[in-house]
Amino acid sequence: MEHVGDRYPELAFCAPLDRLTGTEWAPALPGGPDLVREADVLISQGGGFMREGYRPWARVDALERASPVVPVTGFIGQTIGRFDVAFGRAALGRTLRRASAVVVRDRSSWCNAVDLGADPAHVTLGTDVSLALLDPDRPDILPASPHGDGSTVTAEPPARGIAMTLSDHVVPGESLERSHVAGRYLAAVLRRWPDEPVTVWSSSQGIMEDSEDDVVAAGALRHLPKADRDRVHLAAGHLDAYDLFRLATSRTALLSMRFHPALIAAAAGIPSVLAMSDPKVEFFAGSAMSRRVVTGHDDKSAAHAATLADPDNPRLHGRDLVGPAFDRLQVVRDALTVLLGGG
Repeated sequence: MEHVGDRYPELAFCAPLDRLTGTEWAPALPGGPDLVREADVLISQGGGFMREGYRPWARVDALERASPVVPVTGFIGQTIGRFDVAFGRAALGRTLRRASAVVVRDRSSWCNAVDLGADPAHVTLGTDVSLALLDPDRPDILPASPHGDGSTVTAEPPARGIAMTLSDHVVPGESLERSHVAGRYLAAVLRRWPDEPVTVWSSSQGIMEDSEDDVVAAGALRHLPKADRDRVHLAAGHLDAYDLFRLATSRTALLSMRFHPALIAAAAGIPSVLAMSDPKVEFFAGSAMSRRVVTGHDDKSAAHAATLADPDNPRLHGRDLVGPAFDRLQVVRDALTVLLGGG
């Protein structure tokens, strides 16, 4: 909040929920519980963090503490993994049973939510909320910072070249040496496309000890020959949500080790490649993007991903790449109507 809050003047920020409620491991901030009790609606808004391997215990505990005192609770655009740890099953199960709406991003999450005790009548298969900010019929119209003159901006057509999102994010079960994996993918792209400009950036960079993908990218660059380093532009500093939409659609090809850059590019009709083995890639099931997900981390997988990241690929309609995900946007809107209407 102290690092990026000024970039979103349209929002009012507070401390994270676990700091407001307190948890089994840390006390609440002064006045935090009172602020929670004054809330009308509590929404866990999506993402893939609700998996046991990420050890989301503080979030789970905070949601369980807040849900009895807030009149309406819901989950929107959420991936939910299988939980076997007794604390996680019990606390998350109680919260899900209190929820007026549980909108998940993939079918396995639906099964896992019901297994934890959610009412099947309240669990629906939806989509990622970020898609609500894009119109596949007008992919050049992007959300714009309130610091500008309006709520949208018209983007330039993608420039020829390859964008890459390299990541320090460790998916449970993957190698901790993310810099090695990032370097392998970067080297594969440079080798496969020796004449193409390459831009490296991330949706999570520029905040020390929190968002450090740029540190991993810089490390990967250092291991390259100078001629290859000179071909790569590394975006500096923190990139906000508006930068994410702009950069995800700035090149004719994108290879990403993070979920949302690949999703946003594909939704705008750019045939992106997602290098990820996290089960949340099931989100793309039934779409053309499912064939553009690379789950391995060895040299062969990196070479395959680099080949897919072809800057000559024609731009498509977003529905051609992620059609089913766009079709489920109405589920999200309906659930928000229920939650904001009092459950």
